[in-house]
Amino acid sequence: MATLVEQAKGNEQGLKIEMTRVIKASKQRVFDAWTRPEFVRQWFGSEVKTCTKAETEPRVGGSYLFAMRGEPCEGVESDAAQVTGRYVKVEPHDLLVFTWRGDWYPAEETLVTVALRDVEGGTELKLTHERFETEASRAAHEQGWTGGLDKMVRLFEGS
Repeated sequence: MATLVEQAKGNEQGLKIEMTRVIKASKQRVFDAWTRPEFVRQWFGSEVKTCTKAETEPRVGGSYLFAMRGEPCEGVESDAAQVTGRYVKVEPHDLLVFTWRGDWYPAEETLVTVALRDVEGGTELKLTHERFETEASRAAHEQGWTGGLDKMVRLFEGS
């Protein structure tokens, strides 16, 4: 577990992830992919993990839970993992901001922002995940988000 000094250092360093993808779907469909459990289960998780359970309450103060199962990966040694948090900002079809706490490192609470905008060919999705305590945590999450967002792109390309 990180000490308070390490935690402050990590937050001061601005350890974050920023990723952008163009999804071949409307903003409404992409927003639904983040907020409707039946859609979350189709794409959420790294390339080696599958979402087995999704519960969402997409309103300010509402909670969510995503459970995954699959091969252990960097930062998550178990074949099962769970993420929970609360929605901080919900602007339908435009913006989601939520806290993020993985059960593999429950002392670290980070913040995820998903911004959507119309672009030619679909919707631009910009994901920012910030407030990591360590570079190792940031790197592991970057690997997970890369796989998950790639799965979302494939999901909509096939529809």
